[in-house]
Amino acid sequence: MPKVITDQQTRDICRMINNWDTQHKLDWNTICLGAQEILGWGTPPTRQALNKKETIKLAYQAKKNSLRKELERVTNLPRPKTIQDGAERIARLEKEIERLNFLNAKLSELFHIIVHNASLAGLKKHDLMRPMQSNKEP
Repeated sequence: MPKVITDQQTRDICRMINNWDTQHKLDWNTICLGAQEILGWGTPPTRQALNKKETIKLAYQAKKNSLRKELERVTNLPRPKTIQDGAERIARLEKEIERLNFLNAKLSELFHIIVHNASLAGLKKHDLMRPMQSNKEP
């Protein structure tokens, strides 16, 4: 009797691909070895068997593209000339993150106050989410 890959196993294999550790090479051979554990088979499935499952193929392509873009992003980052320059940049960015987190918390608090007061005034969510009217004259 031929071995069958169930929908649940397909989802588990896709989850494995999506959570793939970037320290390990992502290719069909390693995916087949990882899928063997999920499927509980004595031998790994073939690349062709996994490639027939559209969701697995799409998960593989999406993860491959994601890894490629991440590598390009990291490769194109400007490198500091000295360690001191790098440390100063990190410190500056950490301060900026702290400032933006503080600002985000204040804006969130303000938003909650506005929503609360609007609900007391009888306004509903759809009233608050209505697009602003344009002031353009025809």
